[in-house]
Amino acid sequence: MEEAFVLRIGVFYDGTWFAYLSDFYATVHPRSARISLEGFHDALRWHVHTETGRPFEECLVPEAHYVRGRIDTPATSFDTALATAGVTRHDLPLPGGKEKGVDVHFALEVWDRATTSPLQWVVLVTGDADFTPLADRLTARGVTVVVPVVEARMPWFPSSSPPEWTPRTAAPLRAAATSAPAFDDLFAPADHPDSPLRSPFVRSREAAASPAGTPRGRRRGTVTGWQAGQPHGFITDTRGGSWFASRDDLPGNRTTLPTGTPVSFTGSPTPPPGHRYPRAYSIRPE
Repeated sequence: MEEAFVLRIGVFYDGTWFAYLSDFYATVHPRSARISLEGFHDALRWHVHTETGRPFEECLVPEAHYVRGRIDTPATSFDTALATAGVTRHDLPLPGGKEKGVDVHFALEVWDRATTSPLQWVVLVTGDADFTPLADRLTARGVTVVVPVVEARMPWFPSSSPPEWTPRTAAPLRAAATSAPAFDDLFAPADHPDSPLRSPFVRSREAAASPAGTPRGRRRGTVTGWQAGQPHGFITDTRGGSWFASRDDLPGNRTTLPTGTPVSFTGSPTPPPGHRYPRAYSIRPE
C-alpha cells in the first residue's frame, strides 16, 4: 500500500495504568477477560475508519509503545504478547520498588514518534493529568489525540456508582484530547458476527469476574524496597506494578520484610484517592 494513502496511528501505553485497566476488565467487568493488544489495535483502527471515512485497510498502527518500570525477573508471557502485537517495550528501573522517570520517558517517546514518524493520530492509553500538556501540544500541531476512558455510568453494575478501583481518567486530560471514546464503545464492533476485527479480549484461567464486583484471588510479587526501621516498603508484582506495603498488613509480629522476599497479597490495583500506588493487604511471605 502506498505511503501517501496510509493513515498512521500511534498507540502509547502507560504500562501501569494499562495493567489496572486489564485487571478491571478481567475481574470486575462482565467481559471477564483481559484485553488483547492485537484486538485493541483493530478496535482503534475501526474507530479511526468510522471517524474519517477512510478504508479500514488504510488505517494502520505502525507505532505502538509500552512504557513501564521493570523488575529483574518479570513474567515472560506478557513480553510475548507485546512482541506478537508489534509493541515496543521501554523498560525503566525500579529503584526501591518505585517507578521513576516513567512519565518523562513516556511523554518524550510520544512526542518523538508523533513528530518524526510522523503520526496523524495518537492514542494515549493513560489517565494521568501530567500528560495534559503533551495532548495540548500534539493537537496544536494538528495531530488527532484520542484518550479512551472507562465510562462513568455502568448499567451492568448493580450499584449506582462504579467501584472505587475503576481506572480513572483525569478531567484535564479528557478535555485536552480531541476525543475520549469509552473503551466499551471501542470494543463493541468486534461483537458483530460479520466483523472483520480480531477479538479485543483474551481469556485466562486466572481471569474470573466476581459477581460482587470485587477482585478475587491473591496476587504475587517480590519485596523490592523496605529499609530497616521503616514502617512501610514496596512490592513489585509479577507484571511489574508497584504496590505500597505497610507493616500493619504483615502477619504475626513482623514489622518488616527483607528485600527480595517473595510474597502473596490482596488489594485493588487502583491507587486510593490522593495516592500514587495501590496498597497491598494481607501480605504473606511465600
